[in-house]
Amino acid sequence: MAQPHALLAGRYRLVRQVGRGGMGVVWEARDERLERPVAVKVLRPQVGLSAEDAELAKNRAMREARITARLHHRNAVPVFDVVEHEGQPCLVMQYLPSVPLSAVLRESGPLGVHEAASIGAQVASALAAAHQLGIVHRDVKPGNILVTDDGTALLSDFGISHALGDATLTSTGLVHGTPAYLAPEVARGADSSHASDVFSLGATLYAATEGGPPFGTDANSIALLYRVASGEFAPPARAGALTPVLLDMLRSDPEARPPMREVAARLAAVEAGDAEPPATAPAAGGVPVADDATTAVRARSAEPAPTLAASPPTLAGPPTFAAAAAAPAPAPVAGVRAAGPPSPGGPGPVRRSRAGRVVAAVALLVGLVVLGTVVLTGQLGRGGTGTAADPTGGTSAPAASPAGSPSGSEPSPERSTSSSPSDEPSASPTPSASRTTPSPSPTPTEGSGEPTARELSAAITRYYGLVPDDTDEAWGLMTSDYQRTKSGGRQAYERFWGQVDDVKVSKVKADPPSRVEATLTYDRGGSVSVERTTFRMVRDDGILKIADSDVVGAG
Repeated sequence: MAQPHALLAGRYRLVRQVGRGGMGVVWEARDERLERPVAVKVLRPQVGLSAEDAELAKNRAMREARITARLHHRNAVPVFDVVEHEGQPCLVMQYLPSVPLSAVLRESGPLGVHEAASIGAQVASALAAAHQLGIVHRDVKPGNILVTDDGTALLSDFGISHALGDATLTSTGLVHGTPAYLAPEVARGADSSHASDVFSLGATLYAATEGGPPFGTDANSIALLYRVASGEFAPPARAGALTPVLLDMLRSDPEARPPMREVAARLAAVEAGDAEPPATAPAAGGVPVADDATTAVRARSAEPAPTLAASPPTLAGPPTFAAAAAAPAPAPVAGVRAAGPPSPGGPGPVRRSRAGRVVAAVALLVGLVVLGTVVLTGQLGRGGTGTAADPTGGTSAPAASPAGSPSGSEPSPERSTSSSPSDEPSASPTPSASRTTPSPSPTPTEGSGEPTARELSAAITRYYGLVPDDTDEAWGLMTSDYQRTKSGGRQAYERFWGQVDDVKVSKVKADPPSRVEATLTYDRGGSVSVERTTFRMVRDDGILKIADSDVVGAG
């Protein structure tokens, strides 16, 4: 355990503890080499993880921190370095005398509309820059927004909570942190996205003006998750001019939410006291800003929400979600469902019949049961590491050497990178430019029969668009035999990709029904190697996966 005056990595001297949260402890420290103050977040080991899962979480956190360090924005906390201390990753960041927004709200109460808009515009600007680089934050909430004395707001902890299993359901079936600021689709098990960041920022600004998050708080995380998944919340009463943009950000349909760059412009307009700028053309199914007043707020009847079946389906294994989900907190008498797209008939409240509500309740129950099953089988931990969103462009396949490494190069010791906790009053990491990937290519779809050349090429392109950033998803695109024999198991696989900064694929040539040949270019800290590699692909549960690979020469 880190103590005052301890020296980390022979360079960073701990001075005093300035914050503590669910993911770690924050210290004011001194960089003895550059003679400047810094903030150091020492990440705490996650409870309930096996040694292998703990190692994976640490590697993932380091990878997230490395990606975060590429983003440079005035409203994102810079990451200077990542080191390891007593087996735990430590983030070294700019030291900023500041307090988290969560502490401001706790001590001073709700913010005024102007102040909330100012903080929101600054954070949205940082997120827009991150989204442009393909980075998803995944954990936007008041505890991850730092506010300085002059009103500057800075966002921290890009992707770190996801890497450590915080604020999501984990493979152990536990809920770490609070899901109060999650988007409904994420609470139902979908992957985080740019659109879910928009929702989470909207929920944060809702809390800043209303005094609490849209779905309230609850010591029972599963019950709270149930409410978040339902997408229903009380309409804002104190948001004033922020109300239209908040309701747009809090739509239940991710496709109907505005992009973050538009959010930043609209929040800045509210801060300046100007009329909101006209919204850009909404995405398919979206709702124009002009329709907010008539479409976003929908009165619900005072009739209690339908109760769940007394005897829900039983899942094999550990206790399921059924018991917690069966007792949701009572819904408010008047509220809004995070607005989805309107019916073709035009704006106006959409009335749901009693039968419709029952069907919706049954659907939600089924979703929760499925979600419980997914959690208990350890699948919800997949879906990206808080880095590039929808990384479908890059390409390249695992080389024939163990751990998917290119032939002729043994994996070198893993580089240190790290992540940071969220609810502390000191500097946190700022995201940074993620690697550039080629233009998106189609994701592999479930199919049957003999694969076409296009499908084979797309499968290889998809795989190498995921690595090195999203090894969780990429791991599932190899057969179990390949995972074991060629990649050397999950830990070896993570160690290998932890050393690769970037990989590009080119000259992809498919020869149905199973053969693909491609040129892979690996970048390891500026050292570039090129290999021509062949792959054998097979369908596994309808998905094309890598079954074998061989390096046949230099590119």
